[in-house]
Amino acid sequence: MRALLFGFSLLLVSACAATATEMRRAEEAYEQARFDAARVWLTDLEDRAPGMEPDMRADYFYLRGMTEYRLAHRLEAMHYLAIARELVGSDPDSLRPEQRENLTRTLAELEPTEPLEYRPRPAAAE
Repeated sequence: MRALLFGFSLLLVSACAATATEMRRAEEAYEQARFDAARVWLTDLEDRAPGMEPDMRADYFYLRGMTEYRLAHRLEAMHYLAIARELVGSDPDSLRPEQRENLTRTLAELEPTEPLEYRPRPAAAE
C-alpha cells in the first residue's frame, strides 16, 4: 500500500512539474512575441487549469487572454481576461502589479462602451 501511495505521489509531483514547465514555455513564447506558439502551449494546458495552484491559475488565464488579444481574438481575450480579473479579485497578489495594470487597461479597451443594438435579420428571399 505504501508503494502505491508513493508511486501516486511521484506521479502527482511529475505532473505538477510538467505543468510548470509548459507554463514557462508558453510565457517565454509570449515574451518573444511568438503568440501562435504561446497559444499552442496554453491550449494544451487548458484542461489542467482548474487543478493549478491559485497563482499559476491566475497567471494562466492572464497569459491566455493576453495571447488571444495579441492575436486579435477579441471575444476570446475578453473571456480569459475576465476570468483572470475574477481570480485576481480574490487574491490580488496572484499577478505582478504591472500585469494587474495591463489586465485592467486591456479589459477596459475590449469591453463595449455602448449597449449592443439588436437588429433582426432581413427575411430570406424566396
